[in-house]
Amino acid sequence: MTTLPTTMRIWQYSDTKGGLENNLKLNSTPLPVPKHNQHLVQVIAMALNPVDYKIPEMPLVGPLIRSKLATPGIDLAGVIVTPAKDSSLKSGQLVFGASGASPLASGALSEFTVSPSATSVLIPEGVDPIQAAGLTVAGITAYQSIVPRVKPGDRIFINGGFGGTGMFGIQIAKAVGCHVTTTCSTANVDLCKSLGADEVIDYKKGSVLEALRGCEQKFDHAVDNVGHNKDLWWHSHEYLKPEAVYIKVAADLSLHNVA
Repeated sequence: MTTLPTTMRIWQYSDTKGGLENNLKLNSTPLPVPKHNQHLVQVIAMALNPVDYKIPEMPLVGPLIRSKLATPGIDLAGVIVTPAKDSSLKSGQLVFGASGASPLASGALSEFTVSPSATSVLIPEGVDPIQAAGLTVAGITAYQSIVPRVKPGDRIFINGGFGGTGMFGIQIAKAVGCHVTTTCSTANVDLCKSLGADEVIDYKKGSVLEALRGCEQKFDHAVDNVGHNKDLWWHSHEYLKPEAVYIKVAADLSLHNVA
């Protein structure tokens, strides 16, 4: 086995004033030491998500939950260097999953990181690790916001079909057997349809709320991956069935939404 280096390169920040991306510095640090339930992973690729910068940049909240020197990045794909003691995975295997641990998982923007065995999955043969790196946050979010609350034949409205969570959501909802209505801009209508959307509302051409009001049947479930149009929430009773649930995956940052 190749001897491990004693240090690694890692992007770190201690402040987010002016934007997290303007505070990142490339440093050299010792390799992390994994706990018994964590793999030591050499990172091949990582994916950025809004949560990687939105939470650290939140006033009051961000400084309380991040360390003095923090590293962004949850999503990763990499090679197991040292497997967790409670895992059947082995050194040299390719995995994708999450870096770090709660409450604010992070650390993927580095050469090596630790990944909990519970959130590390073997990359199937033939899958590009670079593509696998983007699965964890968006894929799990889409799954959890849809699958536990729908059944075959349900009508689901997904606001924001072009983003990561939205694209996963369309495919997951169709796999469950739902009828999917989503939104996107004119340029992405065909892509959303190719992913399986039955109906696509082009928000560039008219009001999304009015289009939903005009649907012949009400929806069984709604997932909002955008969060900017508050009218969709306040008037959701007009296009959702009484027992339907409206899940907000995304929301504008405010004390009201945090509360």
